[in-house]
Amino acid sequence: MNSMVDPRSPVIAGVGQVNAHYPAAEPAELLAEALSIAAPSRALSALDELDVVAIGTRPYSNPGAIAATALGITVNNIGYTTHGGHFPQMLVNRAAWNVYTGKRDVVAIAGAESWRTRRLLRKEGRSSGWTVQDSGDQPDELIGRELSMSTDIETRIGFGDPLDAYPMLESAIRAEAGRSVEEQNDVIASLWSAFNAVAVKNPYAAIRRTVTAKDILSPGGGNRLISHPYRKLAVSNNDVDQAAALVVTSYGRAKSLGYSPDDLIFIHGFGEAVDCDSFTARSSYTSSKAIEAAAMDALAMAKVSMRDIDLVDVYSCFPSAVQIGARALGLPLTGDLTVTGGLTYAGGPWNNYVTHSIATMVTILREQPDALGMCTANGGLLTKHAIGIYGAQPPVAPPVEPRVRLHDEQRPVIERTDGPVTVLASTIRYARDDIPHHGFVIGETAAGDRIVARTEQNELLAALESADLVGKTAIVEGTQLIDLAERSHSPITRASGASRRGTGD
Repeated sequence: MNSMVDPRSPVIAGVGQVNAHYPAAEPAELLAEALSIAAPSRALSALDELDVVAIGTRPYSNPGAIAATALGITVNNIGYTTHGGHFPQMLVNRAAWNVYTGKRDVVAIAGAESWRTRRLLRKEGRSSGWTVQDSGDQPDELIGRELSMSTDIETRIGFGDPLDAYPMLESAIRAEAGRSVEEQNDVIASLWSAFNAVAVKNPYAAIRRTVTAKDILSPGGGNRLISHPYRKLAVSNNDVDQAAALVVTSYGRAKSLGYSPDDLIFIHGFGEAVDCDSFTARSSYTSSKAIEAAAMDALAMAKVSMRDIDLVDVYSCFPSAVQIGARALGLPLTGDLTVTGGLTYAGGPWNNYVTHSIATMVTILREQPDALGMCTANGGLLTKHAIGIYGAQPPVAPPVEPRVRLHDEQRPVIERTDGPVTVLASTIRYARDDIPHHGFVIGETAAGDRIVARTEQNELLAALESADLVGKTAIVEGTQLIDLAERSHSPITRASGASRRGTGD
């Protein structure tokens, strides 16, 4: 080991990933499997903290305890997060600081999902037989406040799902760039086919078949419309059976735990920031000051600039998230923006994707010892952000205690209005037969108040689907979109005269 390196320097010593096939084990068992890959027996026995990322497949109260029992170990501090895709990186940041300051010796971070198996078992009418955990079995620490996707105003109108919000961001990005709907679709398809090309080479990816730009835009093969403009092959894929784990310890402790010095990847820098909690009240639908702030802190801690970053994984739940993330980092969309293939193709295991992206980054950096890699994480509706910088070479500066930067530049929001608004963003939710079910617009009144309005009118859904309405005038009555001042479309009708509106998602 290098005697010049501060022995307290935090490192990721071990990583483990599992991509299981149906019928897969329950999440707690996959959790234990990933941990056993990431940690040799000496490291498992030495764990003084195990933090588990919230599991969506099964309502465990303390899955870390189940995994510890399965591994035959005792861990004095078991944590369990609330929901949010930012947590894996946030937990690494916290572990790095706690290891450096001596509060912790060896920390494991892990998560798992068996959503595909759960879905198929239910489809076949079979019981899973998975562990039912007593609600009295609680973790030593519940990490993070509960993630709220929508405000009361948004909830009352039925808005607040990621499938509402991220497509709306796409509409705003398209308008700002001056592209037509078709041109923006080409951008999406090109970006996502490049992500797929990475997933094809990733042994832990959920979808390893080649998916072309044409495939992403085509309706065949179950590639149904989800939310305008996205089809299924352009959105996060939670239909996976996956697990991943990381072991964080100090450089000086790693060898005694059974790790080779060549496998140690240093945590060079990290940052965290939060955008506005209310999606409707966001100051921008095309950029994120919080991502910029988190990246600034991570780069400052590592004493580097983006020019020094060789590898990057930008959080990729939807194409809009990548475009905004890349913009915040000053990266072109033509560059390599993922090491895994992203949440559509590598897999989007609910809150745990970034554990996989960090594990993959560590594996690559072991083979590229002079490179630096960055992973970004996102929770909520482009709300909570965490960023980490990693490398095989020792850092030039010690870590700094994690802090969360707040960027709360909220715009005023009203629930109802009568009259014209300027459209800032829009989308349509589709039924399973590709028929529009309902649509949303976010508008701004002349007084500067924001409002989210809904419509189920066929003509308006056709307009939202075919025309670029961002920047145009819409007429709202109460909470309903009732008309558009400018329509550059021909209303779509059906021979039967039946409504285009579907029956639900």
